[in-house]
Amino acid sequence: MRKIVFLTNRLPFPGTDGRKNMLLQYVREMKEIHPDSEIVNLSFVDDPKYLQRQPPEISRVVPLELPGLAEKLYNVLVHSLIRRKWPIQVSAYYSRKTHSRIRELLREEKPDFVFYDMVRVAEYLTEGAGRTALSYDDLLSLRYRRQLDWFRYIPSVLGGFADKLPGSLKRFADLKFVQRRLISFESKLLADYEVSAAPRFDHLIFTSPAEAQTFRQETRHESCHGIPMKVEPVPPANGSRQYDRDKLVFVGKMDIPHNGSAAVYFCERIWPSIKRQRPTASFYIVGKNPTSEVRRLQEQYPGVVVTGEVDDVKKVVGDSAVMVAPLLFGTGIKTKILEAMAWGVPVVTNRIGSEGLDASHGEELFVCESEEEMVKDVLLLMGDPEVNDSMSGNSIRYVSDRFSGSAARSNMELILS
Repeated sequence: MRKIVFLTNRLPFPGTDGRKNMLLQYVREMKEIHPDSEIVNLSFVDDPKYLQRQPPEISRVVPLELPGLAEKLYNVLVHSLIRRKWPIQVSAYYSRKTHSRIRELLREEKPDFVFYDMVRVAEYLTEGAGRTALSYDDLLSLRYRRQLDWFRYIPSVLGGFADKLPGSLKRFADLKFVQRRLISFESKLLADYEVSAAPRFDHLIFTSPAEAQTFRQETRHESCHGIPMKVEPVPPANGSRQYDRDKLVFVGKMDIPHNGSAAVYFCERIWPSIKRQRPTASFYIVGKNPTSEVRRLQEQYPGVVVTGEVDDVKKVVGDSAVMVAPLLFGTGIKTKILEAMAWGVPVVTNRIGSEGLDASHGEELFVCESEEEMVKDVLLLMGDPEVNDSMSGNSIRYVSDRFSGSAARSNMELILS
């Protein structure tokens, strides 16, 4: 394979969040399978400073331009509201000028394989430019539908994506009475679009094998694969890890609705009980772009620390007694949970957080059915070193057995063959 093109809706580096880590994994796996190939990244740039941290596996990065205000409004009005063909996020990313440039670039590059990152860039599909794969990440339509059940905890239903909307439309979308209708409308458009886009691509990729299987049955697509995060655990050198028994942590890109809502919900409903029973406890909310609602949590609740983006997530999380993942909605396998388990940090989560995992409750992680149960399990892991050490070792073995490089690589080899 001579050349591979990645068309991404943001730079796939550096590894500051789960999606970037996933994209970097795909890049590196492809480079391992075809060492002599050239990987070119056509990408919308989420932050120019990241361009200086381009990984060696990527030969070149070609920045792409988002549509201007007039074109975004036209796309939303015509393609989303009138024709009801494109989800709003597709309308906010599509530019005819950029599509023409992509076609020209692909004619020049003559790639053997083109990887499209998420449905929001699916309209940039260029026929005759090599074999194609669309990475869904997970089923966004299902994630959006689930948001409606926990609407009051969501600062913005569109999260960081709202920044891609025109200013007037963003202000309109921020009105609460609009948001519920907006998320319902977008989830319906997404559900139809996810299915209709599938046959246009040679291969479909999900991070969750379970979601891939469900979607394969729905669409009858012949090449629909689950490629989960590859995690290689490193056991503690001394046999048991050193950690702060009073430190509790939550990790995630904090302008994404399912992360921001989880942080707000945990502080409001669960943290006061933990703090009351363990006054020395601290709760660290770790992740880039915290919203104003998330930043206010450290002013409203004693012991809460909002770090924002950190240089080394593993260092901040690895010495914690527990990582919590009180997710109210979401889909797919949660990268943050796998990484914490791989680092030996015990995880307390719920049914949404454990979706896609077959880990044993009480042995490899705690899966809680109620707020009271989550309080109890967090306090147990903070207060009992033997239970903490046991779950730490079990979680490392679980990740090693099920999420090593071999399983992920085999599916990528199948797609590239």
